Amino acid sequence: MYVTYSDMEYLRKKISDKIKKLRKTKGLDQQTLAQRTGLTRSYISLLEGGKKMAAISSLSRIADALGVRVGEFFEDNHSFLKPRIVITKNTQASPLSEKNGIGYTYTPLSREKRGKTMDPFLIRLEPYNVQKHAFVHKGEEFNYVLQGTLKFTYENEEFILETGDSAYFDSSVPHKLEVIGEHPVYVISVNTTLSADPEDIKSQS
Repeated sequence: MYVTYSDMEYLRKKISDKIKKLRKTKGLDQQTLAQRTGLTRSYISLLEGGKKMAAISSLSRIADALGVRVGEFFEDNHSFLKPRIVITKNTQASPLSEKNGIGYTYTPLSREKRGKTMDPFLIRLEPYNVQKHAFVHKGEEFNYVLQGTLKFTYENEEFILETGDSAYFDSSVPHKLEVIGEHPVYVISVNTTLSADPEDIKSQS
């Protein structure tokens, strides 16, 4: 499966539509959702309008607030032909068509599988496109470097990860990835989102 700019636009629209639909189903306005996630109302508005691509960590916080899994933002109800197993072939990550503020693009894998306990992504990190903020989201995360070298910052610690290296960590601790060198880095990232009480999230915002 080749991921093109049009595919990324489709993904952006799918995410924006799902966020808006789920928010309204829960009877929340944008301001309330923003307060429960610690994000700004303007950011929520940009996501719902399809004008901005959300970082996976932001989607995780929104999912917590809405009481759903991150994978639900990507699931396509028309594609569940074999719900017990999903084979995804020849996936390639798309390069950035424009700077998106998060420094990478991501392709959800196995989106046809419903009710996943893991959410796998193929990530392409771009050189010279530094993440502005550390990511924080509930759950656990596993990253495996397919190609390239990057600096992995985990709270106050820094690690150099090269091809074949991996990291498994508590993703509620601030973390960020930065490309070392002049070439993109490809990573398989698997996320799990722990169940959370929206009121607990609200108290932390």
